Parts: sequence; C-alpha cells; structure tokens
Amino acid sequence: MRRLAAPLLALALLAGCSTRAERLYRRAETFLAQGQFQMAADEYRRLVGEHPRSSLADDALYKLAYILAEETGRPLAALVQYRRLADSYPSSPYADDALMRVMTIQRETLRDPEGVRATWDEMCDRFGDRKGLCARGMLEVARAHFEAEDYSAAAHVAEELTVKYSQQRRECSQAALLQARACERTGTEEGEIEALYEQVIEHYPDTHAAAMAKRRIGWIYFGKREEQQQQQAEELKRRSRIIANVPRHGTDEDGELMQGLAALRSALAHRGESRSLETLVALSGAAFALVFDPERPSLGPSALDRSPFESVAEALGFASNVWSGTNAHQAFESVHNAVLQGHPVLVLYGSPRTWVIVTGYDMAEERVHFMPPGRDGYASAGREGFLSNWAEASRSNSGVAGDEPFHQFSLGARMRRVEREELLRAVLRRAAEVMRATSIDDAPAGAAAWEAAAAFLEQCVQPDAQSLREQATRWAEETLRPHLACADMVQEIIQQAAQVAPEVGDAPMRYQELIEEARVVARKIDEATKVEEQPEAKWQAAAAQASYVAALHGRLAQQLAGACGT
Repeated sequence: MRRLAAPLLALALLAGCSTRAERLYRRAETFLAQGQFQMAADEYRRLVGEHPRSSLADDALYKLAYILAEETGRPLAALVQYRRLADSYPSSPYADDALMRVMTIQRETLRDPEGVRATWDEMCDRFGDRKGLCARGMLEVARAHFEAEDYSAAAHVAEELTVKYSQQRRECSQAALLQARACERTGTEEGEIEALYEQVIEHYPDTHAAAMAKRRIGWIYFGKREEQQQQQAEELKRRSRIIANVPRHGTDEDGELMQGLAALRSALAHRGESRSLETLVALSGAAFALVFDPERPSLGPSALDRSPFESVAEALGFASNVWSGTNAHQAFESVHNAVLQGHPVLVLYGSPRTWVIVTGYDMAEERVHFMPPGRDGYASAGREGFLSNWAEASRSNSGVAGDEPFHQFSLGARMRRVEREELLRAVLRRAAEVMRATSIDDAPAGAAAWEAAAAFLEQCVQPDAQSLREQATRWAEETLRPHLACADMVQEIIQQAAQVAPEVGDAPMRYQELIEEARVVARKIDEATKVEEQPEAKWQAAAAQASYVAALHGRLAQQLAGACGT
C-alpha cells in the first residue's frame, strides 16, 4: 500500500502557486506537518468541497481519509471518504489503495464480510490485471469470514485464492494457513487438519505461515485443541526474546547504502558468515551501478536493479525476509515474529534516519531492544516510541528500502554454504549484470549513463548554460564521486576474482582504467566549475572525457558478460 506523501515535499512543489485550491492545499499540508490533524482535515475537506475538479482534489481526499482513520480514530468517517475517492476519482493513483482501505475497515470495524466481498469484486473489475492487488483483497475477504466465525466460507475463499493466484506466494501462504485454521474450527477430522497444516509447511517453507503451522501441528498431537489454543495465545503474550551476541556495526560509513550494508554485515556475522564490507559492496552491485540523472543526484550509488540486501543474501546462500506496509502495528508484528525465530531485523530509524538492528522484544515491559550504529551494547525504547521513530524514518523515499514505509529486512534460512571461488564468481556475474544495464529507475545507466553525461556536458559548453552547469556539478558531487568511492573499495576483490576465473582476462586492469578515467571526468567538471574566465574549453574537455569513459565501460561490460555467460 502507498504511504502518505511527505507534506514538506508537497509544499515545496506548490511554492509560488496562487489558486484558491492550491492555497488550501498548502495550508492543509502545513497543519499536517505540524501535527495539527483536525485543522489539516478541515482544510482538505474544504478543498474537496469547493474545488472537486482540482488536480489536487484526490490527493486531499486521500489524506483526509488517512487522518480520520489513523490520527483521529474515526474509521467509519474515513471509510466514507475512501469510498468517495474511489467513486469520484476512478483514475486517481490512490483509487486502488482507497478500495483496499475500505475493505480493511469493513472487516475490522464493521465485521461485514459481504461488504468486503462486494468491494473486492469491484476492485477486481477495475484492476483485474494486477494479480498481487487482487490476491491481497481476496485474503481480506477470507479473513473477514473467519473473524465473523463463518469458517466454512473462510476456508472456501482461502482455498480458491491459492488456486486462482498461485504465483502470489506471500498471500497464498497466509491463505493456506487460514484455510487450515478455519477447517479446525469447523470440527474437520483431525487427520485432514494435520494434512492441511503439513501442506503449508511443504509448499511455503521459511514463511511465518509455515512456522505457525508447525506450532499448530504440535498442539494437535496432544489432542487438546481448544484448551491448548488458549494456552498458546497466553504463552505468546508472555513470550519475550532478546537475541544475544549480535556484533556492533560502525559509524564511519557515509550514506544510507553503506550504513545499511554495515548493518547487514553485522547480521551476517551473527549467523556465522563473516565477510568484509568491501565484499558486500561488490555483491550488492553498488560499485558497478552508475546512473545519470542530474535532477535526482540521490539515485547514486543506491540506485540498483534490485535490493542490495537481497542480492547479498542470495549470493551468500541465505533466504530473505522483506516486508513493508502502511500499518505500524502490523509491521511490528512481523519484526517480532522474526525476532522470535532468532533473526535480527534491519530497519530505518529516527531522524536523521540510520539503519539499526532490532534484536529483541520484552512483551512484559513492552520494550524493543535494538542496536544503533557504534554501540557495543543494545539500546531500548518503549514499543510506541520505537514505532514513532520508525515511522519518522519512513516519511520519505529511501534509495535502499524503497518508497513504502516500515521497510524491514532479515536473513532467512541458510539454503547452502558458498565457498570462496563461487563467491568471487558471483561478484563477476553481478558486475556483468549491473554494468550491462542501460536503465535503472528510469535513468540512463552504465555506458548509456556516460553517453548521456557526455551529451549533457556538451550543452554546458554554451555561455548561457549556467543552470545546466550547476546540475552537472551536483551530479558529479552527489552521484559520480560516491560511485567512485564504491568502485575503489572492490578493486582488490575484482583482482581476486580474476585469479579463480581466468576467462575474464584483463578485466581487473580494464576496471582500474575505467575508474581512473571516470575520476578524470569528476576532476574536469570541478575545474570547469572553478575557472573564472572562458570555462567553455573545460566543459568541452569534460564532455570528451565522458564520451571516452562510455566506450571503456561498454567494452568492459561486454567482456565480463561474455566471460560470465550473462
């Protein structure tokens, strides 16, 4: 689900506007940023009422509903506004999320499974090509029947979901578990119930649903179904776990990507996998991912074709557990379940945000234990305070975690052990994959990025191109230089990889040459920026150098791809 857009960003975008709708929107965003939720809601409501055809109307209506549901505790009032958004603005990018929230309120507050079903039918009619969205909605239907104690209907819907949306693994695992639980409540024969739980474990291993199925089978074996369900619930309320011996992670790393990889390195060490930060940088692909978008300098070097955490975990033989969501309490439940299984969890925390490692939860005291950067011991915070700081760090887009709030990552089961030679070859494959990419996050990447940079620098030669020159300077400082820092970190690893993979030939030497020549581009842009008289020649030299680097990059990417068979 989408998160609520950052108010200050919206204010910046509307700076200087003068229409009545825009002024109302600015006022609402200001109140929202200040935590004056009722006043913000009043302004959003006024905007929608007075200017229903404004391009801001759907955004305002969505935020009005969000405030009613999440900040003022009025879910039924929120439902009316979400329903109004879905009906009045069917082409809005918020329409799908509005329908999902309608279903949640119908389930949690109204206890109306038929209403949930009707909303789901409407959503599938409108967004039938989005299988993941439809699967999540169908899971809400099954849950609504279950919570209304209509267990037969819940089991039927859950089973239908696993067949209709078999590719949606997360929703299917939860639906299969719900089916087994519903059949257990209807008094189905004990052997059939065991078989349903065993299917969850077999078809969806390493999921929370599989873990819960294992627990349920254990209770069934004792033959005290209802009594032991109550005992299990009471035990879960009492259960606390604090994971010991998680190593500290440092404070010297610059940028969100390096902070995150340092935290991941600590989590890996806790699992007995000691690897250098340089190795993780190489496996993530960050050292090889250059993008060119002077409008978005924060893309580099965090911009990658996939999550750096998942890339590293997969290369080292681990499964990954990744989750994001709009509801803080549900998100924390997922963190708690990971901790109960002995898996430290990486989350973005606080302002300024940093990667911390959640290491435990004391349910009796309702205190979360976690490790900030640079701490030898654990810190702790009350559950609500922890959630507040976690939410604060989720308010704006993350180059590593993505654009959804409450992102969390933990290592799953170890699927296999990776020897040194396989790991080094994985580095080469990752380098080939990333360097061959021509676009990442809608920005030119790799050789295409250098070609785009050369063309842009050519425009900077014009005497009246001051704004373009400023953009080029920002790109060099905020994208190119961090990229070069990452690249420097992995040069030795590339050389080691070439020793076990002689088929790559002189790739290490070519990679070193590429870095050195790319550094010349950064230097020439810096010189062009600082020269006071006739800087055109300097900009022309920077453009020519970028074009030269594009050719170097393209040849090296092709050489690595051929050697690695990618």
